[in-house]
Amino acid sequence: MPPARIALVGNLANVAYRTCKFLRREGVQADVYVDNSELVFPTSNPENEDAWILENPPAWLKITPKPSLPVGMWKRQPLRIALWGSRRIGRKIAKHVLIRTLRKYDLIVSYCCAPWFVQEIGCPYVSVATGSDLRELALEDSPRGRHARSIFEHAQLVIHGPDPASLEAANLLKLRSSYVHFPVDTEFFVPSDTLRPRNPTDELVVFHPSNLDWTYTGPDRWTKGNDRLFRALARLVNEDSKARLVYLERGPDIEATRELVKNLGIESHVEAISRTMPRAELRDYYGMADVVADQFSRTSFGQIGLEAMSCGKPVLVDVDLRTMNLFYEEFPPVLNCRTEDEIYTQLKVVLDFDFRQKLGQHAREWIMNYHGSETATTELVKRLEDVLGRSLF
Repeated sequence: MPPARIALVGNLANVAYRTCKFLRREGVQADVYVDNSELVFPTSNPENEDAWILENPPAWLKITPKPSLPVGMWKRQPLRIALWGSRRIGRKIAKHVLIRTLRKYDLIVSYCCAPWFVQEIGCPYVSVATGSDLRELALEDSPRGRHARSIFEHAQLVIHGPDPASLEAANLLKLRSSYVHFPVDTEFFVPSDTLRPRNPTDELVVFHPSNLDWTYTGPDRWTKGNDRLFRALARLVNEDSKARLVYLERGPDIEATRELVKNLGIESHVEAISRTMPRAELRDYYGMADVVADQFSRTSFGQIGLEAMSCGKPVLVDVDLRTMNLFYEEFPPVLNCRTEDEIYTQLKVVLDFDFRQKLGQHAREWIMNYHGSETATTELVKRLEDVLGRSLF
């Protein structure tokens, strides 16, 4: 029997592209499909990972035209109304060509409901939920919500994150679901002090690259609670502790965050970076920091937290003890915090240089054990083989 052919579709945050690289390292015949509209977003453009990749793309990286949305979805996409006419027809054609191409594969791995047409392909598929697609969208009583729900319900397997909201949604919808440890490129994200050698007498530098998303108060989605970090930092520096926060200006609450910084009077203690940061530079900033701040209201670490831990950094993040115990034999060595008071307390703790060093080393070891690229990819291969009922090789 020939090796199984796997197609990964939907390149949100380059997760599909990165996973395809990991699978191919292990000898899996995997291809990744990236539609050209995704290239507009730096975090979903493979060049953000490998600057040379689009100049001479490998055969396994397929750049395709953007396919059309399902019938009835246009009313919910006001920014795309202009696609009527020849452009819309072109996208319909692109969709049908892509479907015919994907039917040649043995298994489709769909990310974040990005390929809305995945059910039309006719191949078995695994749906990887990346967060709000399962926790929020799939529970909506709307055309988009019902369509997303249908994609998850008809998947041979739904892979979700280690947070209670995703687990609850998967159970509520009675999905065939599982958590699979996300592979981190532990050969790329390594401990480094390229930008700033460590010194016990230095000021505490906190790096916060998460989206700024904290003002929304509706009941239908989660925010990141960034403001709590800024308020905790203000309390710390007002006590004459030497500390500085470096953050990326991205996300819906850039202006609100600028105003918050001004109102707290901490302008001299923060540094805002308002440009896209390639992965290699992001890694250097992880290395520069004493502690990395992830998110504070989603009860799980994100990609940022895992990468920072791989770089041997303590991570400020809100995680749920009960859920983590379901998926890990050892609780992640993070600075677990959710409220402003808890973040403040943890910042006080990591003022201790020796404590930071030991926690960072433990974080790196934990990542290698659970999320090392080879270990986690082997786990993913096993799940895909279970779905297909045969070896991928």
